[in-house]
Amino acid sequence: MKRFESPNILRMFGICIREENTSNPEFLVIMEYCEKGSLRDVLNSKHELLWTRKASMCLDAAQGLYRLHLTEDIIKLHMSITSSKFLVDENYRVKLGGFELAKTETSLKKTTKEKEKDKNINSLCYSSPQQLGNINHPYSKECEIYSLGIVLWEIVTRKNPFEDCGGDEKIIYKKVCMERYQEPLPADCPESLGELVKACRAYESSQRPSAGVLVDKLRSVVVQLEKQ
Repeated sequence: MKRFESPNILRMFGICIREENTSNPEFLVIMEYCEKGSLRDVLNSKHELLWTRKASMCLDAAQGLYRLHLTEDIIKLHMSITSSKFLVDENYRVKLGGFELAKTETSLKKTTKEKEKDKNINSLCYSSPQQLGNINHPYSKECEIYSLGIVLWEIVTRKNPFEDCGGDEKIIYKKVCMERYQEPLPADCPESLGELVKACRAYESSQRPSAGVLVDKLRSVVVQLEKQ
């Protein structure tokens, strides 16, 4: 994580060991604190999110993934992109976390009922058609862009993906792989933003934009919306 210094990747400040010289040492990781909790927490909340803010949050999420994809290191893929893996600071800046280390005061205080609600989002909702159709399909940047596309759709709609499927894996598979279904966008969604969300969720992996192209186009969308 220290290699990926970026405003849109959760920062790790250091590690310390409590009771280091005992038989049961405790390892502590000091992470950046994100006041608003996970992206999913924010989307579930009653905070008003205007289209300019939603577009900026989409850009933040894309920039975090782009920074990860830039490296030629072996750890160049996140492997588990969902809306709960992004965290949000007090200024609504979205940061990619979820390296199994990201905890916030909000997440620690969550009730069991709230945690169960998060679990209702089946991880298959973020799987690309290629992964759903073939268990041996190699995980790639294109697969990860599809997962990000689902997260962007969540930001735009504030809904849970494939909610009407009730978490049923067979129904999700049928919709995504056989029907090539994409969940609809709100009628008032800015067209330029909507087209990018659709492109990320394209059935064919070759039709999905790279993280770099996505970041450039989202920047233009943000500028365009701020001028209106």
